[in-house]
Amino acid sequence: MVTLKEVADLAGVAPMTVSRVINNPDAVKEKTRIKVESAMKELRYTPNIAAKSLATNRCGVIDVFIPEAIDLSNPFVMHFIAGISSVLSEHYYSFLILRNRNQEHQCDGYIVTGLLKNETQEFAQYAKERERPVVLFGHTDIPDVDCIDVDNIAGAKTAVSHLLRQGHRRIAMVNVREDKDYTADRLEGYKQALEENGIAFDPDLVLYASNSVDGGESAEDELMKRQEVSAVFCATDTIAIGVSSKLKNHGYSIPGDISLVGFDGLGHQLLANPTITTIKQPIYELGRLLADTLLDRLSGRKERVNRMVSPTLMLGQSDSSIQSV
Repeated sequence: MVTLKEVADLAGVAPMTVSRVINNPDAVKEKTRIKVESAMKELRYTPNIAAKSLATNRCGVIDVFIPEAIDLSNPFVMHFIAGISSVLSEHYYSFLILRNRNQEHQCDGYIVTGLLKNETQEFAQYAKERERPVVLFGHTDIPDVDCIDVDNIAGAKTAVSHLLRQGHRRIAMVNVREDKDYTADRLEGYKQALEENGIAFDPDLVLYASNSVDGGESAEDELMKRQEVSAVFCATDTIAIGVSSKLKNHGYSIPGDISLVGFDGLGHQLLANPTITTIKQPIYELGRLLADTLLDRLSGRKERVNRMVSPTLMLGQSDSSIQSV
């Protein structure tokens, strides 16, 4: 078995430097780190994870909390986990997807998503009692919780403003029937876009549905009872796919009769026909940011992270100018 000292001798550095490269690579100059990593690769050296855990008083496991109500096959989850795991693997960390908190086990910290509004404080207290840091995908004012979120208000404003520029004035919204920050924020963005363009908010044009294709199809039945709606903003692409499917089944043309814009941009909007114009969330990149933020906290960072990331408009074929309808 190759030893740490053999790696140090080949790289021409002290064994302590090799240890730093393994345990805290950011503390080592890039040139030195590259030499050590090359020596490790050449000798096929595998770090002793158990010894590293003893030295750092950590177990090398991060819990990623995704509530049981969220389907793990959801494209959001797959992008989210891929981003997190790409960073953790670079630092020899493993992760466990935590679905509930009923079974106690060792971990070094938490990355959390999908909490209801009233659950964030509860989870923060849970982590504090165990003296473990927590990073939230979302936003909160809790002092001990780092948080990174998509600017859902700005994203929704972008979607609705895009439709308004095309001449649409009767724009409905299908929101997710969940008491979460992102649903409130996307509704707020919808309202702001209308009001900034001199259009009064009409609560009768806001419908609610489960975040599923079936939910979107059910919402379409109610949607068609609203008179003179020429465009629909859906809070997720999954809902938009359901709305689109049911509209076509009822003989409506998209975008000929009704324009449609979704929110997520994680790939499944491309499965609809026509493809759905959407607001793209950089979920993979956000997963990486969340993991980096937690590892920085474990490495001793004291300053709180509170960051918003802007989503972008991704054009599809589901919307058009009302003048050309």
